[in-house]
Amino acid sequence: MLRLKRVKRIHLILTAFICIFLLVSCAGPKPQDVFTGPEASQSSSIHPKTPKPSPVPKTTTLELRAVGDIMMHDPQVEAGLQADGSYHFNHFFEDIQPYLKGADIVIGNLETTISNEEKGYGGYPNFRSPAALIGALKNAGFQILTTANNHALDGREFGTVHTLDTLDENGILHTGTARTSEERDRILMVEKNDIKIGILAYTYGTNGMEVTIPDRKLPFTINYIDKDRIREDIHRAREEGAEVLITCIHWGTEYQRNPNDSQKEMADFLISQGVDIIFGSHPHVLQPMERRKVRLEDGTEKEVFLIYSLGNFISNQRDPYRDSGVILDLKINRDGNTGAIHLGDISYTPTWVYRFSQNGKPDFRVLPVGKFMKNGKLSGSAEERIRSVWEETTTHLGQNGFQVNE
Repeated sequence: MLRLKRVKRIHLILTAFICIFLLVSCAGPKPQDVFTGPEASQSSSIHPKTPKPSPVPKTTTLELRAVGDIMMHDPQVEAGLQADGSYHFNHFFEDIQPYLKGADIVIGNLETTISNEEKGYGGYPNFRSPAALIGALKNAGFQILTTANNHALDGREFGTVHTLDTLDENGILHTGTARTSEERDRILMVEKNDIKIGILAYTYGTNGMEVTIPDRKLPFTINYIDKDRIREDIHRAREEGAEVLITCIHWGTEYQRNPNDSQKEMADFLISQGVDIIFGSHPHVLQPMERRKVRLEDGTEKEVFLIYSLGNFISNQRDPYRDSGVILDLKINRDGNTGAIHLGDISYTPTWVYRFSQNGKPDFRVLPVGKFMKNGKLSGSAEERIRSVWEETTTHLGQNGFQVNE
């Protein structure tokens, strides 16, 4: 009996082992084990990840806008005078401001000195303007003003220094005149959008006012056109890393719409020395511009640009051609692949100085010609004149590769 019970117990134990064995054998591998063997690496290589394409190098662009002579005759000073004795000129530029703002660099020729109440204000022949003018130009969008022109010494030594002090106080960069020899020798360098630009400025003369400056100070007070000095400045600018070199030059014959032989010869000299862009001023009327290819010493070619005169940006001169100018828009590109820098699109916006009477005294606005020719805000002789300005400007400057902006 005992033996029978023992046999049955052994039989049950064996049966249990057999069942457990069968259950384990029938069970599949754990899910996590499926991807741990060599087969896993083979199956994952069937659908490899697509590598991300390398980013395409981008072309870097710097946008530069330039205007001509910024003058302040007596009627303009009067127009800025407020009832409390202060001066305010922002309204002169409120219509043109959108055409200046937004550029990387905005530059113009400041053809007046800055004075104060004690020294007095005035226009031609000795331009001495209130400091509020500089604040208005800053508000309009100007970042750089050149000061080498025939009226730079109109305020004598005080005016030259006070002008530069006022520009500094308003955060406007400048070149062309200096307070010390060290300042004169510093090249104005501006770096925007990874492009480094050097800016130089010179004038043909100062209307005899150089006699008001002490002899020991005159060599650094203002930059006169001198080929040896210009050559040295260009060399120094390149040594300091200037990739693009701009020269603003006060030259030519007043009120003549075409450059004289001296301008042409000087332009050739500047280009031969490595200047890339030339902005001319002084004639107070527009003179032609050109985009020129030049061959370098290594046999390669590059493009340069020059405009012999940008005309008047603002003044009280009312004769035909003297009441207008342009905002030049020039793009400088750096190739994303090679790093080479070259000129891009060049266009211009015709401008006109609108003079009118308000509250019993003269007032002024710099207007974009294309816009005000169409918007119906002018009438009579003003409308007639602004249409003439458009025709005069676009005919004289032409459209050979230069777009005209409205």
